[in-house]
Amino acid sequence: MMQQVQLGGTRLCAWPEGRVAVERGGEAWVQSEAFVPWIALPNGEPLFFSQARVEMSPLKTGVGAGFCWLWSGFANGLRLETRVWVAHTGEVRFELIPLRDAPVEAVHWPAPFVWEEKTSQSCTVLPMMQGCLVPGNWPEEIKAVQPPYFFERSGYMPWIGQVRRGAAWLAIVEQAWDAGYELLHPPGGPTRLHLVWRECMGRVGYPRRFSLKLLAGGYVELCKAYRQTVRAQGGAVPLAQKLARQPKLARLIGCPVIHTWSRFAVKPESALYDPQNPQQNDRLVTFAQRQAQLQRLKARGVQKAYVHLDGWGAAGYDQRHPDVLPVNGRAGGAGGLRALAAACRAQGYLFALHDQYRDYYLDAASYSEANAVLDRHGARPAGCTWNGGRQTFLCASLARDYVERNYRRLDALGIPLDGAYLDVFSVVELDECLDPRHPMTRRECSAYRCGCFDFIAQRYGIASSEEPLASTVDHLALCHHAPYPTAPRLNGGAQRGVPVPLFNLVYHDCIFIPWDLGEGAASVMPNGRSGFLYALLNGGMGYLPIEPTARELEKAAAVAALHEKVALSEMTLHEFIAGDPERQRTLFANGISVEVDFRHNTWRIEQTNDVEVR
Repeated sequence: MMQQVQLGGTRLCAWPEGRVAVERGGEAWVQSEAFVPWIALPNGEPLFFSQARVEMSPLKTGVGAGFCWLWSGFANGLRLETRVWVAHTGEVRFELIPLRDAPVEAVHWPAPFVWEEKTSQSCTVLPMMQGCLVPGNWPEEIKAVQPPYFFERSGYMPWIGQVRRGAAWLAIVEQAWDAGYELLHPPGGPTRLHLVWRECMGRVGYPRRFSLKLLAGGYVELCKAYRQTVRAQGGAVPLAQKLARQPKLARLIGCPVIHTWSRFAVKPESALYDPQNPQQNDRLVTFAQRQAQLQRLKARGVQKAYVHLDGWGAAGYDQRHPDVLPVNGRAGGAGGLRALAAACRAQGYLFALHDQYRDYYLDAASYSEANAVLDRHGARPAGCTWNGGRQTFLCASLARDYVERNYRRLDALGIPLDGAYLDVFSVVELDECLDPRHPMTRRECSAYRCGCFDFIAQRYGIASSEEPLASTVDHLALCHHAPYPTAPRLNGGAQRGVPVPLFNLVYHDCIFIPWDLGEGAASVMPNGRSGFLYALLNGGMGYLPIEPTARELEKAAAVAALHEKVALSEMTLHEFIAGDPERQRTLFANGISVEVDFRHNTWRIEQTNDVEVR
């Protein structure tokens, strides 16, 4: 028999089998009766909640009321308690608590809300990369870009939501290091979306929780509700606060990014090796040549820039990490790199190095298998994809020692740096390690990676990494990019759903994000749209080639001029003008609005008494 409670304007209905419905403001969200929560066992078999004994009872605390269910009699001995209750604020709390633990792969709980919506006005909201909407009637199949876990590309931020008829729900996950979601959207819909709790060291491990907020509005309101939650917890640290700690970051405002390289070599065993064009597998541009290019760039009027250099190490790009030193001799050695860095400083350019502390190459001078990640199956995961060939993964609990060692050596060589880019730490999956000499949960892995960023920030000023995640953004000044999800490639191709800047609606004023400014065939944006217009729409930085054309200089200058105005301002709104996906508008907290028209390749920036049209 269904039971119910009402508190803070929210009504909660509950059934003995563990299913619930929630209602607020006249809009009800009902969990699917057809979906049975289940547990994925290590052997791949499912264990359904319906196979357990269940006892339902009321739950009342000093801050809320609801119901709990005791699940026992599972074949593997697992004993669980689930709770759903309404807080005095009106939000609904969901809890999954292991009372007697057992080995699992994942727990698929709770059931998704019934979602039969097949209209363009109803949508699923996903923080997949920069963000996307999946309209209820979207004509194509939608899949996550990677295994759909949070703090990876499928979930820059730890939340999901859905919108219909001006009402929405937002689920904010607390233990997101070990969580994700399952998304099923066949061509034409409907969409099914539910949370998945990943094992921790092979077990449920600890209580899992998320908060469900019932809101009026759409995807912008979901972003703002999440931002408010994070800010209340001390997160979403604004750039203005980061600048107060490290004034050097102010030099990134209105600054183009020059991403360049020196030595690029690929081993024959690497998946990236090109046997058809062997000359592409070993390329070199010396430090002195790069220095001359940057001096010519300065002479062309580029007064400030952030220079990111790949391939400066002994064997070149993505080679022999974490033992990247000595500096590449063919490129000019330590003296050549020192001269390049000093020349950048003399002409007012910031200078940072690419580096990497996850891919652990077997030919690294200090390689020891004992330092590699050990998974729960007793194996040390390995690969041979990148330039350097065969590798395992360095346990992140050991990474900071290598970071500190290498940058002390660079300091001893007298190479003046403004920062370093620690590749992949802020995008690839969080690692678990079960080696008893250096055990590590995913949550600890995240903390260790952020500790490496903090070391770079404290020592040089500018810490950067590949893509921005909610778990790393407060530790970074800059990322490589934060693109929208596309198919079949991750950076260019057909759009997945409808691209929207969910991440920037939350974090625009918290991190500097560069954008590729390519257009037409050179664009890596969804459906080949203009990267230049997306950079303006998002109020971001722009990439500039080291030897740009006049048009590339013009575009970079326009992006930099806008960035000067909005870099430290919250993005308060994104909208499709008259519902047209080719015409979009963003608004920033300082009153500046940006309108772009992808169809006609035009843009417009407005502020009181300041209108510019191109």
